[in-house]
This record gives sequence, C-alpha cells and structure tokens, in this order.
Amino acid sequence: MAEILPEIDGSQLTTKSDLTEAVADLKVDILRWLVVTQLAVGGFIFAAIKFMR
Repeated sequence: MAEILPEIDGSQLTTKSDLTEAVADLKVDILRWLVVTQLAVGGFIFAAIKFMR
C-alpha cells in the first residue's frame, strides 16, 4: 500500500488554519487596493472638474 501513495514533501502540507489565514490576508490586500484605487479615481475626477471651471 505504501508504494501506491505518493511521497508528500513537508512544504506541501498545510493546515486549515494556514489556509484561513492566507485567505484573510488576501481579503485585506484586495480591500486595501480597492480603497486606494477609488481614492485615486476620485482625486482624478475632482482635479478634472476643478480644471474645467
């Protein structure tokens, strides 16, 4: 039976808590980029409106 199972490297083993932590970090990064992008677009629109007047 041991011959059938592939060898698993220790670096490939992850626990559920490791995956949960990684997903939480990704959510924070996505939210941060969303906020920064919206602020940049808002600033661009504000500057365009000021320039047009």
